Amino acid sequence: MLSWMEERKWFLRICRRALDAGLQVSTGGNLSMILGSDVFLVKPSGISLYDLQAKDLLIADLSGKTLEGRGKPTKEIATHLSIYRVRPDIGGVVHYHPPYATAYAVCAKTIPLLTVHAERILGTIPVIPPCDEGSEALGLEVQKVFVNPRIKVALLAEHGILAAGADLTEAQNLAELVEETAKIAYLSERL
Repeated sequence: MLSWMEERKWFLRICRRALDAGLQVSTGGNLSMILGSDVFLVKPSGISLYDLQAKDLLIADLSGKTLEGRGKPTKEIATHLSIYRVRPDIGGVVHYHPPYATAYAVCAKTIPLLTVHAERILGTIPVIPPCDEGSEALGLEVQKVFVNPRIKVALLAEHGILAAGADLTEAQNLAELVEETAKIAYLSERL
């Protein structure tokens, strides 16, 4: 098991990876990971993934209350919590606005799984109906989808993507695969 400081460094590596992969820009996007049975590490609101430092990360409980750190947790904290509540197998959640996958989300269209690895790994990518960011309604819609243990990723209509994995690295890998899959689908539709 990693120390909380090692967990923070790992969290920041995933943030940099999201930037390098082109999954997020500016202060958008958010990540969280379970630290223990009742606490998790979460990105604060209003700080870009690029500028984020270990001291900025927040430790919160499963009600969303900040236990350690300054600032407010991401406004999407309820969305993350809604997944953790119904999926004890999940240890990390990422939410980004990658261009190709978000284009499908804006159109409320599911991403065609055209490659063998996308079909095998992702299985299906449901589209969650539009709701206000961070709202209780969004949390309930997310729970309805992620209660299914086969669901690993989903599109948020008019918004972006959610990916949930056993740990933060798996969630990141899934998010990257969703964007690659969306790009392949978009390009193949034009050939």
